Amino acid sequence: MSSAESAPLGWPPVAPRSAPARAQARRAEAEYAFDLASAYAEAEASERRVQLARETLALAEEDGRIASALVDAGREAELRRLQAQAAVQAARAAVEEAQAARATAFGNLTALAGAAAPITSIPASLLDSTAPIFPGANPAASATTSYLAAQAEREAAARRLRVERRRAVPDVTVSIGVRRFEEDDASALVAGVSVPLPLFDQNRGNIAAARAEAAVAEARLNAARLEAEAAVRTSAARSAAAGSRLTAARQGESTAQEAYRLARIGYEAGRLPLSELVAARRALAEAREQTIAAAVERISAQAALARLSGVATPGEQ
Repeated sequence: MSSAESAPLGWPPVAPRSAPARAQARRAEAEYAFDLASAYAEAEASERRVQLARETLALAEEDGRIASALVDAGREAELRRLQAQAAVQAARAAVEEAQAARATAFGNLTALAGAAAPITSIPASLLDSTAPIFPGANPAASATTSYLAAQAEREAAARRLRVERRRAVPDVTVSIGVRRFEEDDASALVAGVSVPLPLFDQNRGNIAAARAEAAVAEARLNAARLEAEAAVRTSAARSAAAGSRLTAARQGESTAQEAYRLARIGYEAGRLPLSELVAARRALAEAREQTIAAAVERISAQAALARLSGVATPGEQ
């Protein structure tokens, strides 16, 4: 049964959308998928930043206990205890700041997803995913949503121009009838031809307007093609750079983790000052933050490629 036959009585069948409308709808869906993936990645990153801040606080408290023990043993001045306590307070403030950022990120994700209940956790990780979140998102310039939308608008403008040109051709009207003559008691066949003569108006105004609209649409299509080519090159380079950056960030985090471990051993043995331990701990926190930021950038770069190609459905992960 067709859609028109299955429609309720009194309801007209839904007219199919035009090509420009379909292109714009696909573009809007891709834009929404990009925003949703970005919000999801930011929410997961905010969750990790809270964990990172809490771990940094735990390390600062442990370093503070070590500094306090060394002060009590007479191996460090009282100043070291105060410095360690200040570091602990700064780490606690960082935890509160990270929690506030997390609440904002999850609120944005809830609003964007249209969830009935607030989203408070991330069920599946995007930042740790090794597979592309948008499979098949490798667009050519001629397949980007912006170019396809401009192309549909150009074709629609060309169709309107053809319609206006056809309206300039006179419509020939032929009429046939029967005329009755009462005096002669006879009938006659009467035929007539009506041809309008567009002496003053040949639809020139509408044709000129449609021609100008078609020229503008053609110019927009050329501009969209150039922009799409540049966007594809930029997005592909960005995606490759994001992958390399994430690899480097993970290696830097491993190095910083080892440097902090050695600095802590050296401080406990009295071979390194507290400032070296604090610097190593700060470097470790910064390295972990760099890893999180690089993972978010990788997801954002993949989502940007998907937005260009019009892919609106992420993968299973």
